[in-house]
Amino acid sequence: MLVQITTTPPLAELTLTAEQPWHHIVPGNPTVLLLLEGSRIYAFPEGTALKANELSDLLAETARQPPPVRFERQPSALSLNIAQSCNLACSYCYADEGRFGGEPQMMSLETALAAIRRHISESSAKAVSVGFIGGEPVLNRDVLHRSVQFASREAERKGIEITFGITTNGTLLEESDLKLLRAHRFAVTVSMDGDRETHDQLRTTRRGQPSFAKAIARISPLLTQPGLANIAARVTVTRRNLDVSSHIDALVAIGFSEIGVSPLRTGPDHSLCLRDSDWSSLLSAMILAASHEWERARISKLPLRFSNLAVALKQLHRGSSQTLPCGSAASYVSLSAEGRYYTCHRTVGDPSLELGDLKSGPSVASRRRFVESRHVENQEPCRSCWARYLCGGGCHAEVLQVGRGGCDYIRGWLEYCIALYPQVLTHRPDLLAT
Repeated sequence: MLVQITTTPPLAELTLTAEQPWHHIVPGNPTVLLLLEGSRIYAFPEGTALKANELSDLLAETARQPPPVRFERQPSALSLNIAQSCNLACSYCYADEGRFGGEPQMMSLETALAAIRRHISESSAKAVSVGFIGGEPVLNRDVLHRSVQFASREAERKGIEITFGITTNGTLLEESDLKLLRAHRFAVTVSMDGDRETHDQLRTTRRGQPSFAKAIARISPLLTQPGLANIAARVTVTRRNLDVSSHIDALVAIGFSEIGVSPLRTGPDHSLCLRDSDWSSLLSAMILAASHEWERARISKLPLRFSNLAVALKQLHRGSSQTLPCGSAASYVSLSAEGRYYTCHRTVGDPSLELGDLKSGPSVASRRRFVESRHVENQEPCRSCWARYLCGGGCHAEVLQVGRGGCDYIRGWLEYCIALYPQVLTHRPDLLAT
């Protein structure tokens, strides 16, 4: 007997094909079946034998349609590179300290306000977001503060919701900045790389001095009193610091309740970037960290702190199915300090991924061409991968620069999360709420 474990529509028919799979089986207790169309998940009771020919008889014909592309004529998300400069000199920084291969630049207030005005006035969405990024955006403090105040007024005047985001190293935060973040719905991402020793090896000042102690001193008051802000730590995992569990433990001890990790694939120091031989080690480290976190959450009834795990489980629960990995160009664009639009904050300065200037706005035609070219069904080997609608094809910027290394890692991580999902649904369904 097939047991449905999601709240999605009834099981549709399925034709099994080898060249473009539309299902995937994860053995275990229970054995879990993923139907790619709609990312529907079903669990078979213990002892049920699954064979391809039996599935063909059991499951009916499916339409086998890729999920629709969510393309917004006017993007609802915008990031402003208000400070293409940084006070740190992190050894792995893909953005060249925010300069993207050019000279340090600060966005003018005029440019920032003009971009925000266009973003809010032309959007047809009920909610928009504005992010601040660099480099280190707090270097351009006045523009940061006045942009938030202006955007809040403009959104209120139009009658739409607005949220903000900022990615910061934390070392320059002052009390006025903390008040700003507390007073608005800010997603605050703090770049931290685990314990003091690991962090200070990778993230130093331009003079080679450590940054851990200063970052903690400046961010701790916000962790204690976040106000409306949501604070998360983001760890860049290099081939020299693959112990994910230790990073989570160290940052939890500091006071972070949400920690995410991201593998380093591109950067100026190639000795730090993950290689083909490193992906299996990272997968083992991720599964170990996730297993510990799930066991803790199951027993303690506390929230998950490992955001990679929490996000994956919620995506599975709501049937997330996508032909793109993110909103890059489809619903999100990024503006450089000089006022030129790009597909995302990682492609600033790349003329092949430029979308237009502040005067004309981000070109709809250029955005559509980019989205169509990056559609997962137009990519190889993506179109023949069972994980394509969960992965979306991987970060555009990274794939365009270094290719598709790490696909087995992604599939392995998704298989772990798919197998875990029935347990979470049974014992902690509250963790799946969005």
